[in-house]
Amino acid sequence: MALKFSFGPKKDPKTEAAQRKLRAATLMQEERKHILSSSSDFFIREAYKTLRTNVSFALADDESSKVVLVTSSLQSEGKSITAVNLAVSYAQADKKVIIIDCDLRRPKLARLLQANSPVGLSNLLMSRSKTPDVATVASGIRNLDVIPAGDIPPNPSELLTSQRMQQILELLKTKYDLIVLDTPPINMVTDAVALAPQTNGVLFVVRADRSERGAVMHAAEQLEYAKVKVLGFVLNGVELENTSYGYGRYGYRKYGYRKYGYRKYGYGKYGYSKYGYGKYGYSKYGYGYGYSGRSRSQAQKEESQ
Repeated sequence: MALKFSFGPKKDPKTEAAQRKLRAATLMQEERKHILSSSSDFFIREAYKTLRTNVSFALADDESSKVVLVTSSLQSEGKSITAVNLAVSYAQADKKVIIIDCDLRRPKLARLLQANSPVGLSNLLMSRSKTPDVATVASGIRNLDVIPAGDIPPNPSELLTSQRMQQILELLKTKYDLIVLDTPPINMVTDAVALAPQTNGVLFVVRADRSERGAVMHAAEQLEYAKVKVLGFVLNGVELENTSYGYGRYGYRKYGYRKYGYRKYGYGKYGYSKYGYGKYGYSKYGYGYGYSGRSRSQAQKEESQ
């Protein structure tokens, strides 16, 4: 006689898939709220202006159109939203900007910017007859265009380092002042390091309380080995409730700056500290802004779902 054991209701794969899709859509909708706009908090906008200014200074020697690669050491460190907001900040300064999703394994920009297209970067790379124009989509933000990743190819690294990629970048340089490349994390795949020599420099995103020191150092060593110009390290997702460097300490509490000011978003514990290097010691310019007002417990709860 066979025995059957039941440990609860049987899970429906279709239901689980639908729930995962719903959670992903909800998180993406939440992340879209962090895209820079005129309604963004003043100090958030100023922080990205600071980032834009420092990137411009770092690229001052390059007179032609600039190509900036944005990456991180591991996943979920905020590189895509940083890349988008850097592009938006330049676009707001009346620069003609295009952002390209070079993550041909786990693309995100098409969903983040709601810029869907049947043709993307991978399709351009696999077909010499297609021009970048057929894959370029308006982002809905003035002066900012986007090229989505396109179809997922079996050989992303080879495509990104191909002569065809160089040709595409050269064509785009004739039309845009800045080209921003959103790439996969360095410690996950080799795509970013392989593509970096074709750019004017790399902007590296580090997330407070998430990025690991060893992982960041390992990624930095790979960039150094490839002889890539590192423009700076952006410290992202900072919580500054307990910092002693916030403007609230120096008398701005009266005018309400404590709530929205540098304690929440600004340049305290992890940013413009005494040496400007933050907690991790990697931030060249000490960018201590955070695009998320969530508490650490809220972030952990969302990440576990």
